Amino acid sequence: MKSFEISSEQASGVPLTVRAAGAEDAGRVAAILAECFHPVEGPVGFLQPWIQASLKGELANRLRTPPAFYSCLVAMVNEHPVGTVEVAMRGLPQPWWIPSFGVRDRLAYVSNLAVSPAFRRRGVARGLLVEVEHLVRRWNQATVNLHVMEHNQGALRLYRSLGYRLERSEQEWPFFGPRKLLLEKRLGP
Repeated sequence: MKSFEISSEQASGVPLTVRAAGAEDAGRVAAILAECFHPVEGPVGFLQPWIQASLKGELANRLRTPPAFYSCLVAMVNEHPVGTVEVAMRGLPQPWWIPSFGVRDRLAYVSNLAVSPAFRRRGVARGLLVEVEHLVRRWNQATVNLHVMEHNQGALRLYRSLGYRLERSEQEWPFFGPRKLLLEKRLGP
């Protein structure tokens, strides 16, 4: 378990603890993911309870018997979860329209980094990523990779400030739609 201080004028000195999530955290982690990636606003907001239940089931399965080289971390403030991230050794995810022919190189890949809106821009995501890097080093890996949407400038600034560099740009849909960027960070000793 690692502790950090949350930054901001409103929350100066509030302790942030990052720890491994357990199966009992699945519901609270799913709520953060649903809040961040599937907000209630919009024409399909009524689906959020079903989305959250589906996320909870998937997470509970992964957390109950986690595969080797997988971890879900949760950031806590006063015993309240405010952020999460997953990291695993796996092949790179490919766009749905590109056929996959076998397993590609396995690498440390970050997914589902999410911070509750009330706690954004206070160091929560940075604290989670620092812990991911420590974990990946323990797995004897020299790099860590992640995808980010090109239009997500706040996340891009964070990743660049932590030393992530562009590996390649990918089209989410063939010939149109948003681009996503594959970023990589080389880890020092």
